[in-house]
Amino acid sequence: MNTAVPIHQLTDYRSFLIAHAEDKKNLNPHWTYGSWAQQLGLKTTSSITKIIKGEREPGSEVTQKLISYFKFNSGQAQYFEDLVRLHKIKKDPRLSVLLMEKMAKDHPNGSIRILDNKTFSIISHWYYLTIREMVRLDQFFEDPKWISKKLHFKVAPKDIKYATKVLLEVGLLKRDKNGALNISQEGRIKTSDDIASEAIKRYHEQMLENAKHVLRNTDVNKREYSSATLALKTSNLSQAKEFVREFKNKFSKTFEEEKGDSVYQIQIQLFPLTKNEGKK
Repeated sequence: MNTAVPIHQLTDYRSFLIAHAEDKKNLNPHWTYGSWAQQLGLKTTSSITKIIKGEREPGSEVTQKLISYFKFNSGQAQYFEDLVRLHKIKKDPRLSVLLMEKMAKDHPNGSIRILDNKTFSIISHWYYLTIREMVRLDQFFEDPKWISKKLHFKVAPKDIKYATKVLLEVGLLKRDKNGALNISQEGRIKTSDDIASEAIKRYHEQMLENAKHVLRNTDVNKREYSSATLALKTSNLSQAKEFVREFKNKFSKTFEEEKGDSVYQIQIQLFPLTKNEGKK
């Protein structure tokens, strides 16, 4: 059973499994972990759900069943096994470094940087950082049902509750002395600007879908869509990208409010419309 997520683009085997499960649910709402467990030949559903939740690591038998299920080639299978092994020994810095050096040598196209499943969830789901920004709202109410109704796009209250829990655990949110949610400046999720990770791709895909919906369903006075088509030299592309990033940062610093009344998303897109095959 092949998956759309390239294993070498992920840095945590659990993130890979979560991404696969989400893809299956999106394609078939009736898909369950129970049916997956049956396909894997596992005796109980808990065998896979405990792995997904981080309550246990897969043993060699389950690891081989997963490799067979995803129809990995030898290189992909080795990379997956190394990711599982790396997660098991990550509390031993010496062994972790040795294994990461081996992985970097054996898999030069891999991203040998641990990205745990909490970080993957925050980056790959658009509503995590939206919930964090909602805490800044002047009339914010910490209730999953209230937050769900406040969002333009459907998110189940149980998912909002879990997202809030994760944001607190990684330090992107905190509670004050009265127990109220507040933005924390200590916790940070940093991603390299040019790393095309699966989590970042998913985040942008979701936001593009949201943008399409808003274009058709939101009053023009409450949105701004504009574009420009231009010819440029690819040798200037890195400078152009830096210019875009500087504008985004300046925009955020200028207009972000500690006590706002709405959460907005700003999207700036720069992408090629033609192929550059070099001069003939």
